[in-house]
Amino acid sequence: MTRELYTSEIRNSLIRTLLQKVRKRNYEVYLVSIRLERIRFFKGAEITFDFPVTALIGPNGGGKSTILGAAGCPYRHFRVESVFQKSRVGDASMDDWVLQYDMVDRRMNPSGTIRLDVTFNDNRWSKSSRRMSRQVKLFGINRTVSAVESTTFTHKKVLRAGSDESPTLTLSTEPITDIQQIRIEAERILGKSLSHFQLFRIIVRRHKAISELVGFEEKDGTQVPVYKLVPGTVKRTSQKLMFVGGDGTSEYSELNFGAGERSVINLVAAAESLPDNSLLLIEEIENGLHPVAVRRLVEYLIDIAGRKKLQVIFTTHSDYAIAPLPPEAIWASIDGKLQQGKLSIDLLRVISGRIDRRLAIFVEDEFAKSWIEAILRELLPEHLDEVGVYAVSGDGNAVKMHLGLIANPAVTFQSICLVDGDSKQSESVKQRIYRFPGETPELTVFNSVLADLENNIALLTVACQRSVEKQEIVANEIRKVSRTNRDPHLLFNQVGLNIGFVPESIVRGAFLSIWLRQNPEEAKRIRDAVKGALEPEPAV
Repeated sequence: MTRELYTSEIRNSLIRTLLQKVRKRNYEVYLVSIRLERIRFFKGAEITFDFPVTALIGPNGGGKSTILGAAGCPYRHFRVESVFQKSRVGDASMDDWVLQYDMVDRRMNPSGTIRLDVTFNDNRWSKSSRRMSRQVKLFGINRTVSAVESTTFTHKKVLRAGSDESPTLTLSTEPITDIQQIRIEAERILGKSLSHFQLFRIIVRRHKAISELVGFEEKDGTQVPVYKLVPGTVKRTSQKLMFVGGDGTSEYSELNFGAGERSVINLVAAAESLPDNSLLLIEEIENGLHPVAVRRLVEYLIDIAGRKKLQVIFTTHSDYAIAPLPPEAIWASIDGKLQQGKLSIDLLRVISGRIDRRLAIFVEDEFAKSWIEAILRELLPEHLDEVGVYAVSGDGNAVKMHLGLIANPAVTFQSICLVDGDSKQSESVKQRIYRFPGETPELTVFNSVLADLENNIALLTVACQRSVEKQEIVANEIRKVSRTNRDPHLLFNQVGLNIGFVPESIVRGAFLSIWLRQNPEEAKRIRDAVKGALEPEPAV
């Protein structure tokens, strides 16, 4: 399943409401932006949190975890050392770190925002600047480790069956009944019933051991008293929450949960217990989860951000995690540079120069991608596995990414850019920026086929997976769409619906195949641009 075929269960109205809420700063507490003035390889990069759920994407080592950790630094009760710790070897640059924040806290400033700097000097974080009060919960990578292996799951020795009984230790349990919301939300994410799941509070009491006379035994002809150690006064009490699963016929403890199952249930339990306006930080949200569960988990986070005014920031390498989010919620971090927008994970690898293709082709949208791929299939089939085509949402982005790659001496592959005919970007053969024919790509292809529909209709009907006997119906519906359509981007979708719910991708492919037959010179022009990039002239 691709992101293009995915439809989120989060209503667009909620997305718009949350975006507007942030724009109006309608929060009691909110982290508006961070400027990473000097930290690791960031030198003056800025990120704004324009949506209450923010995804940080990018290649390994690109800076995602740095931003995630930096988000918690201005708050008093966040343990900065849990994400940034100075080593005696190799961390001399930490004494120059500076983070700058723009924040909302209506308790301190009822109408505006608060500017705050957090610095690292003299082997410590500045405490005077970390005066903001907010509940912050960090879920690190170790959340996906099984309870048996996890260092954060305490009391394992006490809970282990068959462990030596001790008179100095007693264990009792109390069921926690108010977990219906946790059950409901975790069920939606995992796609399985949790109706028999329970939550217990485990109470461990450590006692002072005392000797108690329990009788006498004969030894060498004399009666010797026998003593037994029994629990005395309680010295210390500790507690641990633990889930117990089941299916109605058997049950099993959290020690035997699957890693992903345990991760989701505990994350939901923590989120539901957080006070309103808290900050939730999650490292690599997809770890241990099925792709569908990843998508549902992000939808849950959007929902709880609306219900409880939570702010959530997570890192990810998964397209499924960013699918439910608006472009404003996604930030790519690549080697100290930040870019906002809905980029695929595959595209990020291209931007950072980390692909095994000889050529990257940047285009504006999915239709342009289908168009160039159709040309490659027909005219350059021997080079298909050497070329990657990437739709980047806009001509400006396509040109910017292309020029960024050709200016980067570390990039080992070639790049070209094809923009739509109506683009305001300048065509430049020298810079390998070319135009598709016509103005609007969909309309250009559609009208080209429509102009000779009588000769095209038989082949077009079969290519649209309709029987030859239906060609008159198909022709009539195509002409009807040509008269009624207002948005060229919907042309092939409308034709598909009208001729019998044929998927848009099939109709689009059928029209592109006919266009290639009718416009060999235009197709050859684009083919030559691609071939020229694959076989560049040697430098003089």
